[in-house]
Amino acid sequence: MPEDKILCLSYFDQIIGPNLFYCSEPLQKTMDVPDLGKILEFNEEEGAFIFAFRKYQTINYVFNIKSKFARGGEELVMLSYMIRAAYFRNEIVDVFKYLESKTSILEQFSNELKNMNGFTSVLRAKKSAVNNQDMLEIGTQDFKSEFLTIFNKYYEKLTPRFEIESPLKSVHKLKKLFIFGARYAGKTTFLKNIETIQFHNQGNNDLPTRIYDVIIDNLEILTYDCIERNFKCDQCINFKKCSDAQAFIFIINLSDLNSIDESKNMLQIVLNKILSLDNDKTPLLIIGNKFQNDQVINPEFINENLRIEELRKKGIKIRYFPIDLIHDRAKIMKSLRWLIKQML
Repeated sequence: MPEDKILCLSYFDQIIGPNLFYCSEPLQKTMDVPDLGKILEFNEEEGAFIFAFRKYQTINYVFNIKSKFARGGEELVMLSYMIRAAYFRNEIVDVFKYLESKTSILEQFSNELKNMNGFTSVLRAKKSAVNNQDMLEIGTQDFKSEFLTIFNKYYEKLTPRFEIESPLKSVHKLKKLFIFGARYAGKTTFLKNIETIQFHNQGNNDLPTRIYDVIIDNLEILTYDCIERNFKCDQCINFKKCSDAQAFIFIINLSDLNSIDESKNMLQIVLNKILSLDNDKTPLLIIGNKFQNDQVINPEFINENLRIEELRKKGIKIRYFPIDLIHDRAKIMKSLRWLIKQML
């Protein structure tokens, strides 16, 4: 599981551009974290600002450090503290106000870095690596020790001391819920929209809302590698994760017959996988994405071509929802409620 709170330091190198210096957690694309390089590239004014991004919300503090190595005599540096606000819903009602309250701590951190011997020389010691997360290794042992002491001190100051309990603690540990479907069917739209719903419901601390948080946080779009290789795990970058799937969400484009034909092959591969799992009760949610103003294929055609009734008779927990994934948030949540009921 990725960390719920992350502190990073990045800087602008005048040769290679924005670069990451050090982070409390190695950043990976699969974590859905914001691109700190782009944030720094377009924010050169000193001071603090909020940046909200899907699962993570951030407070960023930009400042300059005087340097004899830099053109103009200053280095541009940014501290970024990010949290997955959904995990602190019960403790943090207003996430933006909470993050803004951390500005003074980031300012104190920046002042210590400004006074740290050798910091600017380390920034200039290497010019070939872009987004290198091992910049700290360039410094001496004394430098690394001093930097980490300062970094860890402020990470502790920033970190909320909350004991977070999963609302599903009475259920087995939740596994991944995989989203799949043809290209351009709306998988990413679905994921982004439910994360938006989640973010705007921050004030709700009831149990159902917190269950949605856990569900949403475990959603992942299944790679085409998994499907095209028929779930041969030894050849797949997701190695065996899909074998432990809690549920599958299949999304089709209701305006494109070719997309549905392509999707049928994918669906059959995933159905074979579901039937091969030890738990034959893995639910399958099918969503037909209704693109606004486009002609929609009728439900009878979908039921017949995807054999929904036939699959249900075989014991597969399956249900079909036609939804406009961009605009109809109520139906999106209704489909998730059905899925949750099948899992609990």
